[in-house]
Amino acid sequence: MKIDLVKTREYYNLLCSDRLCDCDYCKLYYLKARKEFPELAAWLEKYGVDIEKPFEVMSIDPAENGIIEYIGMQYIVYGTCSKDISFKAGNFDIRAAHSHPSTGISEEHFVIEVLPMNLVRLSF
Repeated sequence: MKIDLVKTREYYNLLCSDRLCDCDYCKLYYLKARKEFPELAAWLEKYGVDIEKPFEVMSIDPAENGIIEYIGMQYIVYGTCSKDISFKAGNFDIRAAHSHPSTGISEEHFVIEVLPMNLVRLSF
């Protein structure tokens, strides 16, 4: 994995919240992710990625008790990587995403996928 740390940090520093999904499920993740998942936040920060600004957040509709289960998150990283990268950060598996929406970015980049080993639950 060859990460352009400068471009990745710049991307996240310039990424405004109005470009992020504004659904309640995603907003809850943005609000709580850093505090709830400090090991993941630290791992991502090492590579210039802001845990609070995911490219995609995948969740399941909330249970009646207000708890939302998240099944994965995706983040944009500038640089290159092989399709078979695999890392661990706390209770998360991190790998190159094989499927994601178009990023609209023409410069060399890739998308990483963060998958919880167990369901991630956050409550309102």
